[in-house]
Amino acid sequence: MITARQLTGADAETWQELRLEGLNCFPLAFLTSVEEAAAHPIKDIAKQLERGQTFGVFDGGAAVGIGSLIHLNRLRTRHRGEIGAFYVRPSAQGTGAADKLMNVLSEKAQKIGVWQLELFVAESNPRAIRFYQRHGFRQEGRLPNAIIGERGPEHDIFCVRQLESP
Repeated sequence: MITARQLTGADAETWQELRLEGLNCFPLAFLTSVEEAAAHPIKDIAKQLERGQTFGVFDGGAAVGIGSLIHLNRLRTRHRGEIGAFYVRPSAQGTGAADKLMNVLSEKAQKIGVWQLELFVAESNPRAIRFYQRHGFRQEGRLPNAIIGERGPEHDIFCVRQLESP
């Protein structure tokens, strides 16, 4: 059974394992490098998870994915949230785990008053682009040279999804 829940500091090692796996599997899909992520101490990750912005998706009891909702909570931007660090293991792709994770992030966004979700996705990742489109995200722009990879500059697509306003 696929479930999702908010992660806590106690989940720091699980989060780090999935984060490093995602960065190794899809290095061009993230701004952070494997080396940068591996250098973060577990205690710092635990503190970050205690902020309540990161969720995990589980198949049975096994963690198979992670995703974050970053609330832009300043007075004039609190209607916005950014989806960040979204990763589901290849073995769990196609099982509904990614859908479950995106749905729980969207529900959390609405609960805290966010009605505009935003994300960046690598232009070279058509599978992820199709996934986000299925979830109502629409391309609003393009960020050239988002990262410099081994093959040179890589570009991102900026996407937005309007949720029901509170």
